[in-house]
Amino acid sequence: MEIRVLGWRYENLRGGLRDVSIDLESAPGRWTLIQMPNGTGKTTTMSLFRAAFSGEHLTPEFVRDLRAADDVDNGLFEVRLSIDRKPFRIQIRLNFKDGTHQYWTARSEVRSGGLEEGLSLPVDLKRLMTSDFTRLFVFDGELAKEIRAVGKDRAAMAIRTLYRLDRLEHLNVQIGRLVEEQQQRAAAVSTATERKGVTRWKRAYDAAVARKTALAAEQRELQKRRKEMEARRTNLAAEINERIEQDDALKLRKSQLDSERETIDRAIFEATTQGMGVLRLPAKIHPNVVERLRALGNKLTRLKLPKTISAEFFKELAEQPECVCGREITPKDKAAILSRADSYLAEDQILVINKMKLALRESSADAAEYTSIATTLNGALRDLRRNKRAHDQLELERVEAGDTELERLRAEVNQLGRDLETAETKLEKLTTRDVIRQRLLDASDQNNIPLCDAEVKRCQEKLATATDTLRFVLQSERVKELVSTVAALALERLRERVRVATNAKLVQFVPSELLQVARIGGSLELGSSGLAAKGGVSEGQSLAVAYAFLTSLLTEAPYKLPFIVDSPAVSLDTAVRREVGDLIPDLFDQMIMFVISSEREGFADAFYGRTGVRYITLWRADSERTEVRDGLPVFQSFHQVEAGA
Repeated sequence: MEIRVLGWRYENLRGGLRDVSIDLESAPGRWTLIQMPNGTGKTTTMSLFRAAFSGEHLTPEFVRDLRAADDVDNGLFEVRLSIDRKPFRIQIRLNFKDGTHQYWTARSEVRSGGLEEGLSLPVDLKRLMTSDFTRLFVFDGELAKEIRAVGKDRAAMAIRTLYRLDRLEHLNVQIGRLVEEQQQRAAAVSTATERKGVTRWKRAYDAAVARKTALAAEQRELQKRRKEMEARRTNLAAEINERIEQDDALKLRKSQLDSERETIDRAIFEATTQGMGVLRLPAKIHPNVVERLRALGNKLTRLKLPKTISAEFFKELAEQPECVCGREITPKDKAAILSRADSYLAEDQILVINKMKLALRESSADAAEYTSIATTLNGALRDLRRNKRAHDQLELERVEAGDTELERLRAEVNQLGRDLETAETKLEKLTTRDVIRQRLLDASDQNNIPLCDAEVKRCQEKLATATDTLRFVLQSERVKELVSTVAALALERLRERVRVATNAKLVQFVPSELLQVARIGGSLELGSSGLAAKGGVSEGQSLAVAYAFLTSLLTEAPYKLPFIVDSPAVSLDTAVRREVGDLIPDLFDQMIMFVISSEREGFADAFYGRTGVRYITLWRADSERTEVRDGLPVFQSFHQVEAGA
């Protein structure tokens, strides 16, 4: 599907955009450079473009802020598009008095050819044009930071949406609906007795699914609360430290305790690591363990286990003309020997058991090593408790000196500790799969998600059996598993393809540093010069990474989208501007770039020798009027025109 912007117009909008129209259809170009000084409506235009594509809700405050003057009550932003060569007009009608807005669409499919209320894009395109996705091709600098931000899901979600992987997820939903329809059809033709059973299990299944949904919501809420409480506790700890350090004497003691704490933590880590290594060798735990292992090895030796006769012995014997006793082996005897040979151990199994027997018999270790490590660890833990009490004493001394704010902070920390403990207990009860912990916490399918999952499955199987659709349900579950696997593999391969293409462009964009995308997870994880992960990058590097990613993402997608960008090179140095200006133009079928005069050098001038470029310059002639001029001469000499105006 190909989408092109044919033009747009404004009515009564701020920044001098009272009656301005941009026409890209009469003299179409692949690239359009629109030069607008700051304050003439670039940011407004970008926001309205995103709204026109996505149909997002505009807040009353945003709408009122678009008002050009107090004497106007209504405004308009209209975009003209070509979607697969069919004309569309999208209008955003603005009511400044009450802060409301309406979307209207004119399209060729409507017989009258007139406007109809609402945003009426083709179905596939409407699914694609979410608010978040629209920001990928109606681009601003903030997205460059968000794409790299930990915890954001922009990068992976963009790949999933643009390459239609969400359709696979929708397929699983449709399969679930088919199962439900099959069960309803089976129930409709059942006898009265069968219908009673179907109804009973349908109710049980629906109740279990509702319970599972409620428990999942409770889990998300608890996790959110826990995260908030942990963040608050961290902030409180910082505030407490700040108040203690207001006293120079306490500050010195605190510094000494902090240094001591680091030493204790290292000792605990080393002892724990050594202890875990020892626990993997049972003979090192206690002298009694060594004795029992040796006794087991000796017992296997006395009993001559495993027996020397193996399955291979009997298989070889079956091929001989005579038995070891001298009697002829008939075909019947041969068949009997071969059928019973598998009851004996194979040669490789005998070898393993013999090695185990030897290891048991010769097992030896110094059991005192574990005792020594445990003693060291206990000592370090005692030191940790003593260090904690000393820290607490600093706070108490400050409180006794009259610091009521510190006393309040300590009380809040203690309460947070109790609340966190309660939340952790509830979360464990909700999520634990351990049978013993489930019993101790009195967990059931009413308050534990894994047990509730099992109950949902049990009720589903009973319902399927009652409606004679068990086979259908099992087949549908298999198909859903296959669809999910295909979706995961497709996403992983697309991530890698986009990552490789992004890194190839980064070599050209940022040749001074080996900046690369190490992984595309929810966000872009960067690496540089042999580093597995790179944290801080400059604003220019961040923008270069975003351009490399977006061009790699969009150029091979099944949708051909325009790329609309505000100030594409303002934060890039001249060298990187030239790389971006030389490379990006060939990657999109249509580019609309809003620039300021300082971006002409290094970026805009990369277009001067190309054909198919439109140069448009807008500036405010006065408080009521905005001038729009076409052509390269005005574009290049804009400073003189602006001064004359």
